[in-house]
Amino acid sequence: MALPRVTFTDPEVGSVGLTEHAAREQGLRARTGTVRVPSSARGWIHKAGNDGLIKLAEDADRGILIGATSAGPAGGEVLYGLAVAIQMDIPVDRLRHMMFAYPTFHRAVEDALADLGPRH
Repeated sequence: MALPRVTFTDPEVGSVGLTEHAAREQGLRARTGTVRVPSSARGWIHKAGNDGLIKLAEDADRGILIGATSAGPAGGEVLYGLAVAIQMDIPVDRLRHMMFAYPTFHRAVEDALADLGPRH
């Protein structure tokens, strides 16, 4: 189940699905991809207060997203599309072909997907 959770601190911290640790405890072979928000176009535009990250967890055997964590400006908002992807078992390879609005915080998801690397 893709149950999103958000803590409205500054920066916001949210997650959906499984963490890498929880996935491994369930016997899944988890791979992760991470991007720092300041390295994204929107993070650069935002300037001060842009600290944060987006971390994705993939079930390496099935090639689907199983969890995501987002910390930073609009950290909770970034989770929407990731929650849908997790709930619907959308393959990571399909997510890599999505068009992300530019420049938005959620566009950094594209870089986190790239950081996952190719499926082995």
